Amino acid sequence: MAAGLEVADIFRRHGERYRQTHDAHLGRVERRVMSAVEMCRTARLGGHVQQCRDCAAFRIAYNSCRNRHCPKCQGQASRDWLAARQADLLPVGYFHVVFTLPQQIAAIAFQNKNAVYTILFRAVAETLRKLAADPRHLGAEIGFIAVLHSWGQNLHYHPHIHCIVPGGGLSFDQSRWVACRQSFFLPVRVLSRLFRRLFLNELKQAYDLGQLQFFGDIAGLADPLAFNRTIKAARRIDWVVYAKPPFAGPKQVLAYLGRYTHRIAISNS
Repeated sequence: MAAGLEVADIFRRHGERYRQTHDAHLGRVERRVMSAVEMCRTARLGGHVQQCRDCAAFRIAYNSCRNRHCPKCQGQASRDWLAARQADLLPVGYFHVVFTLPQQIAAIAFQNKNAVYTILFRAVAETLRKLAADPRHLGAEIGFIAVLHSWGQNLHYHPHIHCIVPGGGLSFDQSRWVACRQSFFLPVRVLSRLFRRLFLNELKQAYDLGQLQFFGDIAGLADPLAFNRTIKAARRIDWVVYAKPPFAGPKQVLAYLGRYTHRIAISNS
C-alpha cells in the first residue's frame, strides 16, 4: 500500500515556490524548519546500516532531523506528553475554553513570536484564575492545561490558545472542592473583556521597553503614534473567547488531546 502524503512531501514539491512567493514574510526560523522537514530521513542527512542477526538481511536507515516541529520526529514526544497529562486529569467534567487574538494583533505576534506568545499565555492564565477566584463566579483556585495553536485549519496564521479546564477548583483554604454549574463555567463576555485588557496592557509595556520589532507590512508600527492607534482600535473590538460544551470526563479529554498530540508536544517544548 502506498504511503500517505506527508508534510515533507508537500514541502519538497512546493516549498521553494512558497519561499519565493512569501519571501518578505518568512524569517530565518521558518526557513530552517522547512529545510529540516524536507531533509528528514533522506540521504541528505546521512544514515546507517541495520542488519538482522537471524537472517542477515540489512537495510539503510536515514537519520532524522530531530527538529521539534517535524511530524516524524515528534511521535514519541507526543505520546510521552499525553501519558503525563493522563496522570494529571481529575475525575470531574472538563470545559474547553478558547482565547483568540484579533487579526491586527496577530500581525504583531507573527513578527514577535517569543514576546507575544509569552504575553498571550500569561494573559490567558491570569484571566481564568482571576475570574475563577471571584466569589461572584466560582470562588476557587483552578488549574488547567493550555495549548498554543498558531495556525488555523485553513493554514493561515491564527494564534489562539485552547484551555482544558476542570469544572471547579479548590476552596481558598484548600479544604474542599468547589464545583461550577454543570453546563456553565465562567461568563464568556467577561472573560473576553478581561483577557483583552490584560493582554493589551502587557503588549504596550513590552513596546515601551523596546521588546517588539516591526518590519515589512507593519514597519510603520515602530512609530509610537501608529502603535498607540492600533492598540486603541483593538480595545474597541470584541475579542473572540468561547467555551465549548463540557467534556464528559477524563476519557473524552484525552480523546480530544490525542487529536493534537503533535502540536501539543511542540507547544510544550
